[in-house]
Order: sequence, then C-alpha cells, then structure tokens
Amino acid sequence: MLKRIFRASLITSVLLFIFGLFLVFNSEGFIKSISTILGILLLVIGVLPVADFFRYRKSDMTSGIGLISGIFSIVCGLMFLLNEKMLMVLIPVFIGVWMIINGINKFQLSFNLKDQNEGTWIVTFIFSIVTIVCGAYLIINPISGAKIVTQTLGIIICIYALLDVIDCILIKKKFKEVTTEITKIVDEQ
Repeated sequence: MLKRIFRASLITSVLLFIFGLFLVFNSEGFIKSISTILGILLLVIGVLPVADFFRYRKSDMTSGIGLISGIFSIVCGLMFLLNEKMLMVLIPVFIGVWMIINGINKFQLSFNLKDQNEGTWIVTFIFSIVTIVCGAYLIINPISGAKIVTQTLGIIICIYALLDVIDCILIKKKFKEVTTEITKIVDEQ
C-alpha cells in the first residue's frame, strides 16, 4: 500500500516537473493552448442557450437574456480561437490593473503608517512603488509579462516537484528505518 503511495507521488512529481519545464520553455504555446480550450468552452457554453432559444421560442424575458449571453459567449469564444494571443494580453493587463490598484492602496497605507510614526512605513512605501511599477510593466508589455508570469510559474512547479521527490525519498528511507526497528523489537520478544 505504502509502495503504491510513494510510486504515485514520484510519478506525479515527475509529471509536474515535465509540465513545469514545458511552462518555462514553451510559455507561449501553453498560453495559446489555454486560449484554445477557453475558446471552445465559451463556444459550447454559448451555443446551448442560443439553441434553446430557437428550440423553445419562449417569449419571456429569461429566454432573451439566455440568447444575449449565449451570443456574447460565442463571440468571446471565437475571439479566443481566432486570436490566440488575446489571452496573452488580457491576463497580464488584468493582473497589472489589480497590481496598480493594490500598489496605490499600499502607497496610501504607507503614509498613514508614517503619520502614526510607524518605522515600517518605508518598507510598505517601497513595496507599493515596486508593485505599481510591476503592474505598469504588465500593462505596457502584456505579452512579455505573460511569458514571464508563465515561466515563473513553471520554475515554481519544477522546484516543488524536485522538493517532493526529495521528500518522498527521505520519508521512504525513514519508513524503512522505523520498520527495521519494529522488526528488531518484535523479534526480541
């Protein structure tokens, strides 16, 4: 039972490591794949309410809302399928806007801390400026920002996978030691 758990954990870690390498070395391909999958999902999600509208032809308000949301989903799905780099632009822009808003909040907080004579205000101030600059970078250079974010995620996944393999080996070694000790104790009695 435990061997299966260790084996499954090692296989999972190796697969995660390979996935992490894929993210590091083919970040654009990964984002394009996600864009295609998202486009297909949006198309499917959109086609269903549009088909229902024409199939049942209800005259109530909800069928019109379903038709509108269905058409919107279809249009968005087609946009993602026809322009794979759209996702490479949208995600960093959204993250960039969020970072700028968060940075501005931290900027304001740093001055509130300064007014209260808190010594840590300068750290918050510096982090807020760095956050605003990074957010602006993502907005100004969304494609390179998307690649950097994806590659960083890949590196983190690779590190996690390596640490998990090391952890499995150490746990397995310790388990063997404990099993040997238990066997010696049982044999002595």
